[in-house]
Amino acid sequence: MEIDKNQGIQMNAYVNHLNDKNKADASNDKAEKAAVKTDTVVISDAAKRIQEAKMQLDEIPDVREDKVAQIKKQIENGTYEINAQETAAKMIKEHLINDGLK
Repeated sequence: MEIDKNQGIQMNAYVNHLNDKNKADASNDKAEKAAVKTDTVVISDAAKRIQEAKMQLDEIPDVREDKVAQIKKQIENGTYEINAQETAAKMIKEHLINDGLK
């Protein structure tokens, strides 16, 4: 069997090529890891004001206990009077406002 002198050179070139490729892959991995960014959340001033307003609204009770007690007392005494005109006007006004918001 005859050994060609160029086989050693070709083998060295192949090994050098593999080493260069491994170095390039390693540097690409480092660059990708360095390029990773973290997510951040930024809340605008308007959103902060909305959150504060919502918190304040949540603190207001849904039922005005003092008003309920007053009306309950009037009903029990027979002195509670309903103004039909005023009630109808408020119902129509609220309907128009709600309809306009759609």
